[in-house]
Amino acid sequence: MNNDEQISDKLLTEIMELEFEIDKIMALNGNREDAIVQQFRRFIVAKQNKLKKINHYEEIR
Repeated sequence: MNNDEQISDKLLTEIMELEFEIDKIMALNGNREDAIVQQFRRFIVAKQNKLKKINHYEEIR
């Protein structure tokens, strides 16, 4: 497994963990989105963008 694959796997794991945390927070908040959930969603988008760049780079090679 090369470095890009390891980073990709790590990013996927982090995204899944953040989504799980969002689900827990939303359950506690009565399905209302608060500032923490919004921040987690921004983290997810940033990680997804990084993941897309890594995967696109791998496709080119």
